[in-house]
Amino acid sequence: MLATTTAPLSRIQVRQSVDSLSLADASGAELGLICGYQVFAHGRPKELHVQDLPLALAATDAVTWLHFNLSDLRVRRWLLATPHLPMLFREALQELEGNRRIEAVEDGVLLVLNDLGYQSSDDPDETGALWCYADSRRLITARVHALKSPDDFRQRLRLGAVTSSGIELLAQLLDLRSDRLRALARQMSAQLDRIEDEILAGNVKLQREYLGRTRRTCARLRRQFAPERIELAKFMRTRSRFSASDHEALAAMIDNLAFAIEELSELYERAKLLQEELASRLAESTSRNLYTLSVLTAVLLPMTLVTGVFGMNVAGLPGMRNASAFWHVMLLIFASGGLTLAALRWRKLL
Repeated sequence: MLATTTAPLSRIQVRQSVDSLSLADASGAELGLICGYQVFAHGRPKELHVQDLPLALAATDAVTWLHFNLSDLRVRRWLLATPHLPMLFREALQELEGNRRIEAVEDGVLLVLNDLGYQSSDDPDETGALWCYADSRRLITARVHALKSPDDFRQRLRLGAVTSSGIELLAQLLDLRSDRLRALARQMSAQLDRIEDEILAGNVKLQREYLGRTRRTCARLRRQFAPERIELAKFMRTRSRFSASDHEALAAMIDNLAFAIEELSELYERAKLLQEELASRLAESTSRNLYTLSVLTAVLLPMTLVTGVFGMNVAGLPGMRNASAFWHVMLLIFASGGLTLAALRWRKLL
């Protein structure tokens, strides 16, 4: 019988085993690890599972993207305990503050940004916080509520993508967020085109509510994303530690976000002008109706006076014993109305 000996595990192997086991526990039914990919400079991305994470995080020939669900307390504990992430990022995850945050951390960048909610079709300006950390070899993202951009990014990676840096991968992720904003802007713009045609055609009954909702959506999205663009641009001016390719990718991402915000601003102004045009059309319609009512009141007033006088039914009322008195009174009524119309035309009020 051969004797077998077991070599002692190194500290790194033990730590990696603990990390893998902890994360496997955290990603059970609630999917603490939503998705993970290794992206290469050449070739298709590789989807990761929980057991692949220790080797993936230590890899130097690929960029690793991991996306976590922070609503699972177990995965939050693992993220706070893992040595693969910088301390500032772990503190941000511990506090779970959704306030905007952009700062350099060690060799990477820490971001806490807004993103469109996944279930935002009924309320397109619904947003949620997205926590990100990126360096040359890693992109770690986390969220509490389902968001659009990570899901779009996952679909893109399934179709294939290449990169040589986690910073570039972060720029691609945020570009998808800007693309989603621009798609939302195009959708609202098409609706405004239809509303504008209806207003010009004279149909001004049911458009005010949508115009108000469009202005509110554009205002809230601008308020959420415009400060991010300013802070990202300021961050890029003050930080030069990134490589030329990373700097170019981030600059292009900021420009794309700027274009999306400009489109939202233009939509806001356009909806405002259409609201003013609609209010003007409604005021004109109301004024026309009031004018018609005023003319009818002026014409009917003397006619009503005549019928009131002959309807008093008092002694001495002329025509009470005359068989043709009714027709005389009717002639007087129409004559008074005709004289009123003639007076209005003479005064050029008609």
